[in-house]
Amino acid sequence: MSLKAGFFQLFYFTFLHNADAIAYLVGILFIFALLIKKPSRVLILFLLGFILLELRFQYLKHIVDPLYDQTVGAMIQTSSFLKTRKFFDILLNDLVPMGLYVGGWGSMMAGMLFSRFSPEIFKKKIVK
Repeated sequence: MSLKAGFFQLFYFTFLHNADAIAYLVGILFIFALLIKKPSRVLILFLLGFILLELRFQYLKHIVDPLYDQTVGAMIQTSSFLKTRKFFDILLNDLVPMGLYVGGWGSMMAGMLFSRFSPEIFKKKIVK
């Protein structure tokens, strides 16, 4: 394998591994540029949505396992270990990612609905 093919594979598989994060980052940068040009409440909802979705991606990839191990390790001294472990398992592995997902897409849907049905209120500039 040549060096050129090795670099291509490196960039290709890095992109495949982080495609969602790259897409969310492009969305964040695009919305941020639009906010600088013309601030509006709808764009803030979109920015919040992209940030929550990026946070969910990073949470699932990098944060949840060490946080779960640390939290359960700290709670191991209690007598109701199985109940505590099940509670944190559901909270950290299911509810937090679901909340970030629903919050991210919900924020973007709210931005779309508000821009369509209430243009006077939500398209208003923040700074005059």
